[in-house]
Amino acid sequence: MKTGGVYNVLIYSVLILFGLVTFIPFYYVLVASLSNPDLIAEGELMLLPRGFTLEAYKTLLFNDKFLSAFYMTVTRTTLGTLVNLILQCSFAYSLSKRYLPARKFFMLFIIITMMFNGGIIPTYLIVKATGLIDTIWALIIPGAISTWNIILLRSFFENVPESLEESARIDGANDIYILIKIILPLSMPVIATIALFSAVGHWNSFLDAVIYTNSPKLQVLQIFLRNMVVQMQNIVASGDATAMTKGVSSLTLRSSAIFASSLPIIIVYPFIQKHFMKGVMLGAVKG
Repeated sequence: MKTGGVYNVLIYSVLILFGLVTFIPFYYVLVASLSNPDLIAEGELMLLPRGFTLEAYKTLLFNDKFLSAFYMTVTRTTLGTLVNLILQCSFAYSLSKRYLPARKFFMLFIIITMMFNGGIIPTYLIVKATGLIDTIWALIIPGAISTWNIILLRSFFENVPESLEESARIDGANDIYILIKIILPLSMPVIATIALFSAVGHWNSFLDAVIYTNSPKLQVLQIFLRNMVVQMQNIVASGDATAMTKGVSSLTLRSSAIFASSLPIIIVYPFIQKHFMKGVMLGAVKG
């Protein structure tokens, strides 16, 4: 076998190993959520569900707090991703223009934020002073701008041929029209990549919801899962027999909640995978 062949086998083996490391825990959660809790307690959980049951999911779907948290998380993810894309694309497009006054100053201004930040307490005081506490905007506006995303977008916009913009300007187009009708359609790979990162970040976000929100109506899925885990641990520790109802145990209920919380992002990914694969190669060197 040639050296290149051995090298490829080694690379693929490592990738498969990493894939299994990330897949097996998720698969275990799925199997546990579909299995009979008695068989799980006896250690009979194998590669396939034992005593197949959907009671945990039925219990979860009739839980008003879960449905409210799910709706809130979907709303936050959708609105937050939209705000992220609008602000970051607008900012990056402006910075991509070499004739922008004080362009270097603005670039230095945003790069500094990659290395320094005010910390949790100053950020909280700013959010409170602006009246965003206990509103959905407290979960969206503080993280609306990502320095790394702006740099990535700016680099991509700079590579768009200037002749396209010049032709549009001759026809009377302004900057907003050029951005929406010309630049953005040509930038779908990088936009899809940033949209995916932003959506996953909003979906998994936990700390800001804990700090900035108090209302139960603003409870997101991550807080719901945290509260469920703590509540189930307290019930098990107290030996309360009511923890087992309708064939549902704390493990199966937690597993179903975790899987149901992860499912929407898993469903969305295949639809933007084509653009995402192009987007992650933006920095590659062409041969």
